Amino acid sequence: MHFQSFSLLIHIGAQKEPSHGPPDTQKQQHMMAQLRNVAILVVVVVAAVLLQSTEAKDYEVGGATGWTSFPPGGASFYSKWAANFTFKLNDSLVFNFESGSHSVVELTKANYENCEVDNNIKAFNRGPARVTLNRTGEFYFSCTFSGHCSSGQKLSIKVTDSSSPAPQKAPAEGPSASAPPPQNAPAEGPNSASPPASGSGSNEGAPSSQTEPAPIAPPPHGSATLLASTFSLFLITIAINFLSHF
Repeated sequence: MHFQSFSLLIHIGAQKEPSHGPPDTQKQQHMMAQLRNVAILVVVVVAAVLLQSTEAKDYEVGGATGWTSFPPGGASFYSKWAANFTFKLNDSLVFNFESGSHSVVELTKANYENCEVDNNIKAFNRGPARVTLNRTGEFYFSCTFSGHCSSGQKLSIKVTDSSSPAPQKAPAEGPSASAPPPQNAPAEGPNSASPPASGSGSNEGAPSSQTEPAPIAPPPHGSATLLASTFSLFLITIAINFLSHF
């Protein structure tokens, strides 16, 4: 009797024991799903940071000349330098200068035009100084040292949205094809016509019908960063597909 009862208890325990298995398995699967979701979220965040960093660019103001007073080329030096670039949102300007000899201040348009550098928005006294272009629109910069602003150490730029296309230079225009027709000359007698001049002198005054070829537009500002962003998205897609199989 005791043996049969013991056998029955073993049999009941054997039947109840597997019931603890499925909840554990479901718990493990739930934990794995949570870990997978967290991993995908981390990948997405890293992708966003990576894409933002690949799109932003750094520009050294003045190139090899740096940020200095009495720049070569006069007061228009930094304006001509800025005309070679298209500044976009989240780009950065790097002002290379020696601390104690120069500085960088952000100004309003009115103070920029009048070189009122003491009434500034933001000042950077230690070089090199990095200024992030965190908004679209116009920025104005100069130096606070006496006489430096009037010597040409000033810069104005315009920042566009990162999705805006870079402006392209207009092609060179040839001679106008719609020239006004010549007025009718009065009728001349048979003996008043002068003989044509010898050589090619009769064609010297005629405008050339050939136009100069249009200059080749430079590659877009974001062509290199677009390639990097595309490659990054490709790697991120592979990572997400890999994690989804777990």
